[in-house]
Amino acid sequence: MTAELSGRRVLVALWGAALESARRLVPSRPSPPCSGPSRGEPVSRVLFQVVHFPKPEHRDDMLAAMGVIRETSAHIVGLDEIGAFEEPDGSRIVAISVWASPEAMQAGMGELFASIGELPFDVWEYRPAESATLAQVA
Repeated sequence: MTAELSGRRVLVALWGAALESARRLVPSRPSPPCSGPSRGEPVSRVLFQVVHFPKPEHRDDMLAAMGVIRETSAHIVGLDEIGAFEEPDGSRIVAISVWASPEAMQAGMGELFASIGELPFDVWEYRPAESATLAQVA
């Protein structure tokens, strides 16, 4: 398997997990007061985060990729914010994107991931990335 194909599989898995999470953001049962939206009420903003674990020799590659994502995403409708944050020792890079709604995330995530589709994240990391999709509650 080529590094390009393997890296694309990593991104497809992350994208799939993000989209599935976005689909489930509206709870199936009513929430207690002040605990977030209930069924039928729109979920407001959504945060998608990926924690990357770069190998030291690929830290700069990872940060350059984050820069490409940031530059190419400026026009994506519904993407309120995007950025990358690093642990002081360089052991983790946390990439975040904040979306106006789950629907905006579903519509824009493909284009966001397409900007980095050929990059070998699986080669650059010493362990698989971890992702989470979170609805804004406060």
